[in-house]
Amino acid sequence: PELREAGGITQHISAYEVVHTAKNAKNHKITFIDTPGHEAFCGIRKRGAGVADIAVLVVSAEDGVKPQTKEALTLIKESKTPYIVAINKIDKPEANIERIKQNLGENEIYIEGYGGDIPCVPVSAKTGEGVPELLDMIILMSEMETLTGNPEIPAEGIVIESNRDIKKGISATCIVKNGTIKKGMYIVSGTASRPVRMMENYLGKPLDSATFSSPIKIIGLDE
Repeated sequence: PELREAGGITQHISAYEVVHTAKNAKNHKITFIDTPGHEAFCGIRKRGAGVADIAVLVVSAEDGVKPQTKEALTLIKESKTPYIVAINKIDKPEANIERIKQNLGENEIYIEGYGGDIPCVPVSAKTGEGVPELLDMIILMSEMETLTGNPEIPAEGIVIESNRDIKKGISATCIVKNGTIKKGMYIVSGTASRPVRMMENYLGKPLDSATFSSPIKIIGLDE
């Protein structure tokens, strides 16, 4: 779906799912919640950190640690979320990974090999270099954290954004944290309640059911 942005800055949380084949040849589904990097959107980012099992702190290989990086780190630490550092833009001519790793330590982000135990993966969002290694690291960390759920119980989750569409009415983007949600079940969020009649995955395809940690859109809420 097309993202409309003011000033080229992402102003909402989007959630999407990838399937990654790990080194053991097993397929793993990973749900990503993409939160805004701009410091004006601290409140949105705080909600994002609260729902995530693992955080990825993205630092530019050109610019290093910026004020919004420190702010994001504070939110990650407050929520006690384990995290990985991704040094992005390693394809850029001005990229200096070694300098950035030292810069991280200067800002009390102690990565592996530099006095700490925080995993660090150099990546390029543009070329894709390092992205498989980042996904491997997320899977490894999730196994170490022993993240589990029970598909037999009714779902509970978190609404990360909601909006009003002229054609579809009020919809909510949710992350299922545990259990299973099916069409026809009643959902309650605050004072809003409604049986689930329309449910979509992150690509906008219809769903009959979803379980943890799926990102879903529920359409037809009453407020």
